[in-house]
Formats: sequence, C-alpha cells, structure tokens
Amino acid sequence: MALLVAASVPAMLGACLSAADSLPTKDRCPSAESFPIVSQMLERRCGTLDCHGTPQRPLRIYGRSGMRLTDSSIGGDYVSGGMVETTTAEQNANYLAACGLEPERMANVVARKQDATSLTLVRKPRLTEAHKGGMVLPVGSAGDKCLTSWIRGAVDEAACAAELQKP
Repeated sequence: MALLVAASVPAMLGACLSAADSLPTKDRCPSAESFPIVSQMLERRCGTLDCHGTPQRPLRIYGRSGMRLTDSSIGGDYVSGGMVETTTAEQNANYLAACGLEPERMANVVARKQDATSLTLVRKPRLTEAHKGGMVLPVGSAGDKCLTSWIRGAVDEAACAAELQKP
C-alpha cells in the first residue's frame, strides 16, 4: 500500500502544476527580449565560480566566467569554460533564475504594486540586505541602473554597456 501511495504522489503533484506555473510570463517578469545585456552584466558581476556561478546558490548564474550548462548537442558534455561565449540557453537559464528568485514579489514589481527595491535581486548587491559578496552594485552605479531599469521595463543599455567596460 505504501508503495502504491509513493508511486502516485508525483502524478498527483504534476496534476496541480502546469507549465504556466513554472515559467515567467510578460505579466510576471520583465522582458526576456531585453534581458541578454542584463544577463551579461550579471554574469560579469555575480556569476563567477566563487559567487552565484555555483549550484549551491539560490540564484544561479550561468556563463563564460562561471558555471556552464551541459550541451546535449555534444553528448551532454559541459560547454568548455571560458573558451565559448555564453549560450542562449545559459542566458535563458539566467532569466529564469532572476525571475524565479522571488516570483510573487517580481510579479508585484512588474505590476507596479511594489518597488524594485523590494527584490532581493536588488537589495543584496546594493548591500541594503546582508550579502556575503559585499556591495557589488552600489545604488546609482551603472550596474544598478542596468538591473533596475530592466526590472522597471526599459533597459538602460548605455548603463549596462558601461558596467561591462569595468574591470
């Protein structure tokens, strides 16, 4: 009997969730189309192997300078570290990570019910909330403008580009 119950739990859980429950939509998350330059900035500032480029973090950032996704087109091997540019699949994973860190709060921010500063994604790099990595994106910095402008719906590409020029 216990075996029967254990075997049926995954099926019951699957019936409760749909694809819409696990994927961000335009109503729940900022634009995916404008995210690639934001992803590049996050990869550069947050995605190294000693920060969010590791599977142990709730916010996981994939990319050239950190953790890589496997490439099923080459037999499931990992993409070759910094030798290969960040893939579209990795940028998509970063988008899902940014949107999925606090999905309800992100939806409220997108709906303008809360301010972007309510998001952990904004508070931690500003160090307005404890962050092991310290202050990564000070308030008003190019990186901070890049991130918060995307969240608010209109990416400041000049700010993103300026942050990417920093060492």
